[in-house]
Amino acid sequence: MAAWIASAALIVVAATLACAQPEMPAPVDGLIRATLSAGDITVVVGNHADHGAGKTGYIGLHSLTHIAEGTNLFVPRYAGIITSRSQASIVRDGATGAWLQHSYDGSPSQLIHYTVAPPHYVDLEIARTSGGAGFWLNSASYMNGPTDRHIYFLDIDGQWQKHFDPEHGNAASVYPHGMALPTLQKVADATYKHGTNSFADSVSEWRYDPATAFYYGRFGDMVYMQMFPPDCGVVFYMSPTGGGAQSDGRSNPAWDWRGYFAPEALSDETGALRIRVVYKPYVSDEDCLDEYRKWVETLD
Repeated sequence: MAAWIASAALIVVAATLACAQPEMPAPVDGLIRATLSAGDITVVVGNHADHGAGKTGYIGLHSLTHIAEGTNLFVPRYAGIITSRSQASIVRDGATGAWLQHSYDGSPSQLIHYTVAPPHYVDLEIARTSGGAGFWLNSASYMNGPTDRHIYFLDIDGQWQKHFDPEHGNAASVYPHGMALPTLQKVADATYKHGTNSFADSVSEWRYDPATAFYYGRFGDMVYMQMFPPDCGVVFYMSPTGGGAQSDGRSNPAWDWRGYFAPEALSDETGALRIRVVYKPYVSDEDCLDEYRKWVETLD
């Protein structure tokens, strides 16, 4: 399984936001997961309890299905959009919503609100419980053996590109065009040939257009999109084998993302990072771009 970047998974607070912070209702003891349905999709939001991996911590979307595709998009024993691997409490918010309160070393950290919206959307708002003008997030999604393991995105010239490298730890990260690459802190006897022990430190030749901050992947006849605010600085990255393998030998790639999200990328009202998941039958690349443009128009 892909190595988890523990330091990036912690949210680093930069300053205090002058905005109302979201609050979750009191948790219900014993609630391990919540099933949410709207339109064509059904989502299962799950806490840290072991659900087949043999260990705890796979917090996030335990399942995502569509009326046109009944197979779980994510590896069932793991999850999708995992942003922390400590502990979490769940509270339902009606039939189509849920709160997920993460805690680290016994103290509240991230607060995530999920809303499933028709016909095929999952909207997430991710906030630091104690506030902050900006924060780091790191997210992993273990995909359930797609035949096409590439992620697709637009480059600065408006051309669609696709990225997949069959070697774990090689060319993992796709940066936004114009972002300076970090200086690597190389170590002796490094795990990877780029000189560090983090597979995500390796960099692809590709750069995506920061004005269209989304990528998509294919799952059979379906398309799965992860969308972010324009120019937010998110970095896409992947592992070809992050989620292990299927019984027939097909690998389960990890389609991941990370970044420092500055105040201008966050909601003016709540200080939360808003992202959207789209899961529906694939129509065309242009249709994916239309989905992104429509969503961006709703952001404050």
